[in-house]
Amino acid sequence: MAINCVPTAAHTIWGVLAGKLLMSNRKDLDKVKTLALWGLIGLIVGYGLHWTGITPIIKRICTSSFVLVSGGWCLLTLALFYWLVDVLQWRKGDFFFSVVGMNSIFIYMFTQLLGSQWLNGFVSIFASGFLSWTGLAEGGILAISALSVLGIEWTLCYWLYKHRIFIRI
Repeated sequence: MAINCVPTAAHTIWGVLAGKLLMSNRKDLDKVKTLALWGLIGLIVGYGLHWTGITPIIKRICTSSFVLVSGGWCLLTLALFYWLVDVLQWRKGDFFFSVVGMNSIFIYMFTQLLGSQWLNGFVSIFASGFLSWTGLAEGGILAISALSVLGIEWTLCYWLYKHRIFIRI
């Protein structure tokens, strides 16, 4: 579907606008309020389109309601964490996210190229083998497998962080 490049571009534009807002000279609380307001508007319009039957929320084809809802949640989440970390200076527990954030492009590319094709399957084989005898439901095994992959990927980011290797574009 060539036409779904329009809603995909909308995601990117939302991110650029949010970044420009955060880099602006506006007061911190104004930034939080603006992000939260536009996030709520995105949620209301997106869910409204879905509930009225105009456009269903479908991620796979990136419908307009999906773009509005996912963008709304992203803006609300960004507003929350900007308020917590930058406004309130709440730094407890941010090291985990900082390690990944310092090499976010690298870990994204790694996950897309190697992680989904090699690492996920590799870990899943071992997780299934080790945990199958426990009687744990398949969903539990999948969750443990996913958390294990996350742990391995975080450890890779931590190694890069400790060695001051930062991949940038």
